[in-house]
Amino acid sequence: MRGSILRYSVLLLFGSYLHAQSFTTSSCDSDEGNTNNHGWFSGHQTRVCELRRITLPLVDGQLSVLGKNGDIELIGENRTDVALEARVLAQASSREEAKSMLREIKIATTGTLQAEGPRSMWSARNWSVNYRLRVPRRLAAHLHTENGGINVSNVDGEITADTINGGLVLRDLAGQVHANTVNGGLEVALEGTQWRGSGLTAKSTNGGITVKAPEGYSAHLVAETVNGGVHVAFPITMTGTIKNHVDADIGRGGATLQFQTVNGGVHIERN
Repeated sequence: MRGSILRYSVLLLFGSYLHAQSFTTSSCDSDEGNTNNHGWFSGHQTRVCELRRITLPLVDGQLSVLGKNGDIELIGENRTDVALEARVLAQASSREEAKSMLREIKIATTGTLQAEGPRSMWSARNWSVNYRLRVPRRLAAHLHTENGGINVSNVDGEITADTINGGLVLRDLAGQVHANTVNGGLEVALEGTQWRGSGLTAKSTNGGITVKAPEGYSAHLVAETVNGGVHVAFPITMTGTIKNHVDADIGRGGATLQFQTVNGGVHIERN
């Protein structure tokens, strides 16, 4: 009986330790993250930044990040867990008020990764969180932010990335990828000789799309725009004149890579 009580106590202590794990905090110094949301910080107000770090398990190979004001950067590495760096920024009329705002901003790390904080009643008092996540190369991820950019590199999996106001940067990806922005451009860097996986769909409403691929790259290319032109720096065979729509193979063909915008051009360039 005594042994059972002892074992139970150890389990309770261990469970409490796991539950109690929290962020380590430090100053951001000059690195506020992959910041594209400086428009939210204006005037001569005081801005402060706090860097919060934590290592999390990747549950069922899936990751979900829901942002509001701030960027999301996802970097694939040879690892099995998730190393999170959250750069929490606050702006107010004084340093003391801005630091007080920082203490109100909480980041949930169970389930969907997301931040909650004080309501911003006027433009001089704002806050945002820039996420930088180092993750396993293979995973499924859903990334969303309203006001900020999304940068994804070196990842293979089922990836969805969308933002309303911000650009998208996609580098060395594979799998099934869907990326969308309303107000922002798209930069895509392809690696190797062909896409590995189902394919890529990248769309913008108001913004241009630039794609860079190595010499000799093979894929089935779909590129289209409503108000803008399409330029392809690879040999293709198709009938008609290239103006605002291309549906053709480059190289030996392969997975479909689709690039679509309404207001902006589409440029497929060689590295």
